[in-house]
Amino acid sequence: MTTSPTATSDTPTPYAIVAGYGLPGRATVEWLQRHNIEFCVVDLNPQTVSRCARHDLPIIEGNIKDEQTLRRAGIERATLLALAVPDEQTVRDATVLARRLNPSVYIIARMNFTSGGLQAVRLGANEAVVAEQAVALEFARLLSNKFG
Repeated sequence: MTTSPTATSDTPTPYAIVAGYGLPGRATVEWLQRHNIEFCVVDLNPQTVSRCARHDLPIIEGNIKDEQTLRRAGIERATLLALAVPDEQTVRDATVLARRLNPSVYIIARMNFTSGGLQAVRLGANEAVVAEQAVALEFARLLSNKFG
């Protein structure tokens, strides 16, 4: 991956860590690729890591809430950490650790419930994507389409 040509000497070179390579992680990676932003994916599943590495995806095996894993992924230089894993405790733990290792990293946390999203932000995430809120919006959209 190449870095964004719009970066200046005053702007940190964009670099992202994506935790989890399920549907949310893949969507994040596709966006990063479209914007020529360098990244590293971290995933627990050795089969996923092996399969993706064969296709030259920058990916490492590990638990995102582990300090050594975050360091191997490049947390010190990361400008974005996308915590796309479905386990809320892992997201909370990784948020606290990443914030300690890199106070300026922009953290997006995946959470299931609004209360979890609020907690993730209190722990240091910049944004939280909350599943129940996304489902609520989709219900409203579908109802509007069907019943106007």
